[in-house]
Amino acid sequence: MIKFFRHIRRSYISEGKTKKYLLYAIGEIILVVIGILIALQINNWNENKKGKQLEDSFFSNILLDLEKDEQKLNYYKKFHTQRMTLLDTLLTYVRNPQNKMGIEKFGMYIEPLYYNENATNYSATFESAKTLGAFNSFNKKELLKSLAQYYADFILIKAQFDSSRRFVESQLEPFMATIPESYITTNTGNLVIQEEDVQGFYDKIAAIKDTRNLTIDYESLMQDPRFENYLIGDMGRTSNTLGKIGQRLTALKQIKKQLTDND
Repeated sequence: MIKFFRHIRRSYISEGKTKKYLLYAIGEIILVVIGILIALQINNWNENKKGKQLEDSFFSNILLDLEKDEQKLNYYKKFHTQRMTLLDTLLTYVRNPQNKMGIEKFGMYIEPLYYNENATNYSATFESAKTLGAFNSFNKKELLKSLAQYYADFILIKAQFDSSRRFVESQLEPFMATIPESYITTNTGNLVIQEEDVQGFYDKIAAIKDTRNLTIDYESLMQDPRFENYLIGDMGRTSNTLGKIGQRLTALKQIKKQLTDND
């Protein structure tokens, strides 16, 4: 094909047909330009296709991360709702001393308060794409903004969890250290909510017999104003935590709806 065009050019030049040669040259240039434009268009189409596939894959993985996040948040909600119930029950007994809990029930209600949760966030897909600069080629900018805000707001729930943990460590643990923990039995952990199995711990403690015959004056502890103050403080923090969990669940569901609407 190249030899054919070269032969035409030479024949026009040798025959002195300058006008025809110029027209031919212009036509050849136009063909070359058209070929380049077609090649660029095909390349752009391929790049757009790759970009669309990358974006679709990103949002599919984001949806999986959000599903895991939702499961974790529902677990946190269950954990802190249970905590609020325990605190409410203990405070009721504190303010009604004529009603006796008994040491075993006291142990079962106080023990779960030692436990706290670490705030977990499933953001690997988002952070990886952000680091690689993939967002620049994505089209769903509003959805990206919602995701960015959602993951940025994780610090709020983490701060709330950390505050609750510090409160337990600084207030509950030192206060409870004033009485022996020989009240622990295999049933003490019955109201504890944890993702991992903790029953083995209580079985182990209960298996170590205590021959000291210590008197556990839990009723005096319950009538100590510091204990009431702790319960109220914990209830306030737990209430705030449940509020933060609820807000995050709402934001998560709105993003999932956006994902569905943009399919």
